[in-house]
Amino acid sequence: MPSYIVRQNDNTWMPSTANLSPHLKNIVHEKVTSQIGVDPYNAEPLHYELEGLWSYNKLKSGYRIIYAICGDCRKKKAMTMNNCSNCKEVTDNSVVLWVFGSHDVYEDLKRARKKAWEKLVKQRRHDRRR
Repeated sequence: MPSYIVRQNDNTWMPSTANLSPHLKNIVHEKVTSQIGVDPYNAEPLHYELEGLWSYNKLKSGYRIIYAICGDCRKKKAMTMNNCSNCKEVTDNSVVLWVFGSHDVYEDLKRARKKAWEKLVKQRRHDRRR
């Protein structure tokens, strides 16, 4: 039984898993429920542009599961970067699945976060002018 509540970031998780084979979907589901949901810290914390996210790369396929641990995200003050829509409603013992993919997923996430950060900065500047 998972000790963490596992949720999905539907904007990023669903598209990254939509075209997986049934076999790979089963492997991902098993790892999420038996490993990440039980001990999400048994993975690699990401740094720099990906601060606040974790990478579980113990899959024989070479793929990795990227996720946020809500309590850890709050401690690191990474909420702005992760920008989960329901952050205030989610408990610290929650894990939010972000994306599933090959090693290239890191670069994709960096680009997406940079774009989101630039949009946020632009919005804040606009709000200050009002």
